Amino acid sequence: MFKLKNQGIGDSWYFVSDDTVHMFFLTKPIDLEGDGWEIGHAVSKDLIDWDYLGYALTRGPEGAWDGECLATGSVIERDDKYWMAFTAFQKGGQVQRIGMAVSDDLTTWRKLPENPVTQPEPPHYEQMSTGQRPQSHWRDPFLLDNGDAVYQFICASRNEGDVKTRGTAALTRSTDMVHWEILAPLEHDRIAEEMEVPQVYQVEGRWYLVFCTQSPLLSPNFAERFENEAPRRSNFSMVGSSALGPFHIHGTGQIVHHANDEYFYAAQLVNLREKWYLMATTHGEVSNVIADPVPVYGDDTGVHAVTDS
Repeated sequence: MFKLKNQGIGDSWYFVSDDTVHMFFLTKPIDLEGDGWEIGHAVSKDLIDWDYLGYALTRGPEGAWDGECLATGSVIERDDKYWMAFTAFQKGGQVQRIGMAVSDDLTTWRKLPENPVTQPEPPHYEQMSTGQRPQSHWRDPFLLDNGDAVYQFICASRNEGDVKTRGTAALTRSTDMVHWEILAPLEHDRIAEEMEVPQVYQVEGRWYLVFCTQSPLLSPNFAERFENEAPRRSNFSMVGSSALGPFHIHGTGQIVHHANDEYFYAAQLVNLREKWYLMATTHGEVSNVIADPVPVYGDDTGVHAVTDS
């Protein structure tokens, strides 16, 4: 478990270098009103004991595109450098855009002068959601290096179809990590107004779309799959035939089953020494914490927690 004294902790994301896991996570003083999140950095050898290294990225000056709040991102290595995609909010979270930062050592990061590199645009995406949360949904970029190009999978809202199923993983593509082409959404089953923190992984030859959402944002047809009340917040997976889908959900798709009122959210997969783990934010007595790793595996119905049975 990871926590910081007098600091709140939000979403986290991970990069494994040799046998060291680098965790980047949202953090802010507990007594700070409003969002105000910035990005912290910690390292571990086992996903349990962490050494805090301080801030990786901080907000820009007041009035800047990233001056109000930073949010969830992703890190990869490409062309002998490390690249971080990250979100920034303005106007209380209503305006959401994506930026990029680069590093030589995973510790010192430089924001690109071209930021922000993308924002929601037609013809594929709503610039302002027509769903329950009126925002320009464009956040939580996940980077996937596909060889010739790098893709970002982004929490977004389609501009067509039933409002209850407009939540999607937007796609953007780049060959230089600076200029990004906005593509049509990822192909997947449409089950919610929002699909937060979308990620794509290949586990033992299968592709998985991992994401999280909240029960009020599930479409009524999908919510019926839960025999009782759907969990307030949870993490889900879909199974695909390639990195770009199509992805399909089996059953409820829930990765870790927990009490309906339990906070276990914004989970990401980490591959450490050829084993897969789920890492998520949970609610502690004073502030949010990063939970200990949950071993997981993938099969033809999705990603599942390893149990004693």
